[in-house]
Amino acid sequence: MKHVRSSSLALVLALVTCAVAGCKDGGAPSGTSTTTGAKTEEPTPAAAKPAPKDARKTVSLAPLPLQLVLPAGEAGLTMDKSMGDHKSVGVSYDAISAGVNVSEPADKTFAEVKKGLKGDTVVFPFKRFVKDEPTRVVSEFAVDGTTGYLAYAWKEVSGKPYLCQSAGLSGLKTPEDAEKIFAVCDTLAPAGGAK
Repeated sequence: MKHVRSSSLALVLALVTCAVAGCKDGGAPSGTSTTTGAKTEEPTPAAAKPAPKDARKTVSLAPLPLQLVLPAGEAGLTMDKSMGDHKSVGVSYDAISAGVNVSEPADKTFAEVKKGLKGDTVVFPFKRFVKDEPTRVVSEFAVDGTTGYLAYAWKEVSGKPYLCQSAGLSGLKTPEDAEKIFAVCDTLAPAGGAK
C-alpha cells in the first residue's frame, strides 16, 4: 500500500510541476524526471534489472506471528482477514492468479477440516479429493458446470497449528495449480525467521 501511495504522490507532483513549469510535448519540463517531476542534472537511470528467477522475498503475516516466502517478482500484498479472536491473513500470489490464506484453524484436527470440505454442498460443492495426504489435500468442486480445485495444508509452526490454503472464489483451474500453494505453505515460519 505504501508503494501505491508513493506512486500516486509522485504522479501528483509531476502533474503539478508540469502545470507550474510548463511541459513540452505533453512530457515533463526539460531536465526533470518523468517519475517525480523533481529537477535532475542527469538523465533518468534505466529501469532496474529483474530479479533472478530463483530470487525470493519474505512476507510478514501480521497479525499472525508468521512469515512466508514468495518468488521475488510477486507483489505479496497482504490483507488481515481476522474476525474477533480468530486470526487470518490473505496474501496475493499472482503466479497462479489466486492467493494464499493462512489462518488459525477453527477445527482441532486436519481430519475435521477434511470432513467439513466433504460436507460442503453450497460454497465449493465437494466432488472428490484429487490429492489426499495426512496433512494436505487438493479438493475438486463443481459450480454451475465449472470445475475448480482448492488446496489445503495443515502446518505446525512453533507447536501451534495453522491452516494454509488457496484462496479465490473460482478455485484454481488445475490440480497442478492448486498444488503450487503447497510450496508456499512449506515456507511458513515464525515471524523474524526464528526457529
